[in-house]
Amino acid sequence: MENRRQFFRLEYPAKSGPRFLSGGVSYQVLDISEQGMRLGTHSTRGLKVGGKFAGSLTFTDGETFLVYGIVKRISEETVAIQLTKPIPYRIIMAEQRRIIQLLQKRA
Repeated sequence: MENRRQFFRLEYPAKSGPRFLSGGVSYQVLDISEQGMRLGTHSTRGLKVGGKFAGSLTFTDGETFLVYGIVKRISEETVAIQLTKPIPYRIIMAEQRRIIQLLQKRA
């Protein structure tokens, strides 16, 4: 299958990703890229495809980044967001280094 993504997608090992807070609801971040993210959720109430979505993305080092985007897909357990304000590349690279170190410790 052909990969149609324009940007590198960083997938997080279980429960090791940043947290996303929007409208008082906390979401587990499953993966991120400069232009998008996929969130794990147990409730999709209030979300609709095409709807605006905003909140704060807090990384494990404590850095917080405000996120704005559009809901692109909703399933029973995940929500895909296309960002209107990209996540800086330096953050993506720092997260990639952190995940590599985490996986090396587990090996």
